[in-house]
Amino acid sequence: MAKKSKLVIIILSIFLWNCANQIPPGGGPIDTTPPQIIEVFPSNGTTNFNKNFFEITFSEYVDKRTVRDAIFISPPLKHPLEYDWSGRTLRVYFQDTLKENTTYTVSIGAVIEDLNNRNKMIEPFSFAFSTGEKIDIGKISGKIYDKDPAGTLVFAYKKNDNTFNPAIQLPDYISQVGKNGKYNLVGLSNGEYYLLAVKDQLRDFLYQKNIDKYGVQFKKVVLIDDVNEINEVNFFLTIEDTIPPSISNVSMKDLNHLLIEFSEAIDSTKITVNNFYLIDSSINKKIIPEYFYKGDAKDNYFYLAFVDTLSLSNKTFLIAENIYDKNGIMKNEEVNFSIKNVRDTIAPRIIKIAGQYPGDKIDFDNPVLTIKFDDGIDIDSLRSAIKIYDAKQNIFPFEIGKIDDATFNVNIKSKLKQRSEYNLDINLSKLTDVCGNKVDSIYKYKFTTVSELDFSGVSGFVEYENEENEIIVVLEDSENSVNLYKQKVDDTKKFNFNKVLPGKYLLWSFVDKNKDGKYTFGKVNLFSYSEEFKFYPDTLNLRARWPVGDIVIK
Repeated sequence: MAKKSKLVIIILSIFLWNCANQIPPGGGPIDTTPPQIIEVFPSNGTTNFNKNFFEITFSEYVDKRTVRDAIFISPPLKHPLEYDWSGRTLRVYFQDTLKENTTYTVSIGAVIEDLNNRNKMIEPFSFAFSTGEKIDIGKISGKIYDKDPAGTLVFAYKKNDNTFNPAIQLPDYISQVGKNGKYNLVGLSNGEYYLLAVKDQLRDFLYQKNIDKYGVQFKKVVLIDDVNEINEVNFFLTIEDTIPPSISNVSMKDLNHLLIEFSEAIDSTKITVNNFYLIDSSINKKIIPEYFYKGDAKDNYFYLAFVDTLSLSNKTFLIAENIYDKNGIMKNEEVNFSIKNVRDTIAPRIIKIAGQYPGDKIDFDNPVLTIKFDDGIDIDSLRSAIKIYDAKQNIFPFEIGKIDDATFNVNIKSKLKQRSEYNLDINLSKLTDVCGNKVDSIYKYKFTTVSELDFSGVSGFVEYENEENEIIVVLEDSENSVNLYKQKVDDTKKFNFNKVLPGKYLLWSFVDKNKDGKYTFGKVNLFSYSEEFKFYPDTLNLRARWPVGDIVIK
């Protein structure tokens, strides 16, 4: 009996030892090496293929679930694949009978992770084989430019006489990108192609507008015998928003203020107080609001202020007209709300005064201060309440620009000295809200100008052939999208960015075909091309007092 127990222990020990060998060892340096595909069967370009399986061998053990999510077959098959693992090698069986004289492409996406430290493949892998004597050798490659391109799918649809509709039409070829955004479509037959980059949220290989981010090609893509490889078909991703904004909720802050919540971000540059009015249905009275503003509200929330006090016993509606988001319009929405019997007795206060640069410093050439209140303010009253002066009591003229009824830009009309201190006084006794609340005090604020030595710069030129094209160059902070500079290339094809804040930047340009000064993403429905763009290959590390010149974007 003791011998049997000892034998069981030995066998169990061997089993546990073998199992332990499949577990990443503890201690030692952290594994940062991404997995790679080191061998495939059949090899790329194989013809007369007659097996019912293919094989993939990885450089290390990988997560089987991520592999299942990463394998795509083009042309698509009707039945699911079957998977059989042996160590680091995967054999994948077809449940379909492959078509004769057909090129098939196996695309393995870069979402595959290893078991040691969840490292992902750097870029996708593809290979092609043919069931006939000839193999299609067409290739399209490029890159997805997005903050998080990993997992994006690139769909290729061969153009035919039918209407192109990716919402119901499966792609003919599929590739998946990794962290570096690169993709390769191989084994393509000759013909013209629609190309679509899709963040396929439902994983159904169909494009769902309002759900999936997308990108479309910038030019006609045609593969022929003499031109069987097309590179640098690149994409930006965006989302097609066809749902107009709506009002999600209306609540009263007090008897003279409404808080409005919208279903999505609205274009506040196109909306003023004139887009709203109130209806007291009991007495059929129309009430015109005084102010519309952001104030201290959260995202998608705005305030509406009005002079008339609403009756508690009457039924009141808010009417909103022509509320824009980036792509849609909401018209004539009517919302009922409950009256809150609370009076506003608090004077308006300043939430923030901001400069144009970090530390709220302002420019010396074009000085601007932004003042934000928590309530609507009359712009003429604010103009009379402000005084700007230096240490010697020199007064500086200014103009007021309105962002909304509680946020204003103070544009100082004189150039200021570099790295100098100035004063802003606001006589708050001149500022009242719709209820007449005010405070008898002077708000004092000191601000400082920047110096030329605080900045960097970038200059260079763009090489392009079509002289009729307008080229826009964009310099954007790689970490902070707030810092963005944009400039049209002049007649000598040169660009020059001055007063650039130090930091790491990406530099790119695009062909502004419609000459609107903005990048156009193109459309999926009623298919239209995007505008062509090109990135400078290196990230620019811009330091103060060290501008970078002679940059060439080809």
